[in-house]
Amino acid sequence: MTGETPTVSVIIPTHDREAILERTLAALCVQTYPPKLMEVLLVADGCTDGTVERMRRYPTPFLLHIIEQSNQGPAVARNQGAAQAQGKILVFLDDDIEAAPRLIETYVRIHRNGPGQVALGYLPPILQEQKGFFRLSLLNWWEEMFSGMRQPNYRYTFRNLLSGNFSLEATLFAQVGGFDPAFRCHEDYELGLRLLKAGASFTFAEEALGHHHEKTDLARSLRRKYDEGRADVQLGRRYPQLLPTLTLARFATTQSRRLRLLHTLAFARPPVGNFFALCGRGLLVFLEWCRLRSRWRELLENLLNYWYWRGVAEEIRTRRALANFLQNGPIRIEDSKDEIELDLGEGLEAAEQRLDEERPASVRLRYRQHPIGRIPSQVGAEPLRGVHLSPILATTLARPLLRALVLEEAAASPVSSGKVFTDFFGKTVELLYADKSV
Repeated sequence: MTGETPTVSVIIPTHDREAILERTLAALCVQTYPPKLMEVLLVADGCTDGTVERMRRYPTPFLLHIIEQSNQGPAVARNQGAAQAQGKILVFLDDDIEAAPRLIETYVRIHRNGPGQVALGYLPPILQEQKGFFRLSLLNWWEEMFSGMRQPNYRYTFRNLLSGNFSLEATLFAQVGGFDPAFRCHEDYELGLRLLKAGASFTFAEEALGHHHEKTDLARSLRRKYDEGRADVQLGRRYPQLLPTLTLARFATTQSRRLRLLHTLAFARPPVGNFFALCGRGLLVFLEWCRLRSRWRELLENLLNYWYWRGVAEEIRTRRALANFLQNGPIRIEDSKDEIELDLGEGLEAAEQRLDEERPASVRLRYRQHPIGRIPSQVGAEPLRGVHLSPILATTLARPLLRALVLEEAAASPVSSGKVFTDFFGKTVELLYADKSV
């Protein structure tokens, strides 16, 4: 795709959001990318509010296709849009995303770097209806999702794919089979896992900014947690190797009396649990009125946890069944086929270059004849890249690396030994503190 000006298809699933779609389309009408190279596919997923009629009359400088389907969920809607898209690049946006003018242009620039790219856009929230402590909590939650991806040495996982704003090549989407319609929640996580397995490279595209007009309130957050509990069971069944990374895996190691009580209510006493959850929502109002923010956060966490475990219990009826599921489900991942050995005695840059070329799942490290340690595979994460190495050497493997350097010093001149120290630790410190003010 290097050098050419590709066509772009923007796919927007929607369900009874007629009131906000004009804002979404208006933002796409003022993109800096040529409109003649764009098309927008609006997939009306069981709409009954006049969305289709109103959008058909909306004037746009690009081709606007309205696709209707029965209410089958966002995964099916996105697949339907992708199946009819003509563009070489697919951009997926939610219907409440107001795209910044350079969003499409930014995505195209990233895909010019080569095939296999998945660009993850930035979604700063616009909160107008939420108030008080809940508003602050929601803002913090949104920003935490993107804070790590801003770091150049970040290692992407399947959880970083958010279906509200991302892009990829149409051929790559077809290659992995699109979204799985069996998932009504976390369908983006599931797709992210398959994309990483297929060798795709994730890139955070902060300039591909889409303001998210967030309408979530407390009730919707609790319903979402319930859906996430059910989706995690689905993910665990489909990909047993993911189980240790999912929240439900904490069930087997829970020591907290509070969490054990939540499990009991969710699995064995749901009517009682639902009643107390309803009372808890009222208590949140009282705690905020008293300005008891720490108590308010603790209670909110308990409510979110309860509804998550209610979702798990909907899929796995008893605690005994869940314990058996967790015990028998995980599969040991043998990554020896994707593991390489690196001799850091050849230099840090050489090691980083080899990681970028081979992208192994795990690495065994040594310095000359002295073993340093192993960077194991990380379930659900991208293969290792060169930028991942220095932070790991500065933290997890700092002590064995220093020991190897000291042992080697007996056979090395002071000059070469000092150069090794500078190469490994000087660059690491620079990477770790480059973004911090002194």
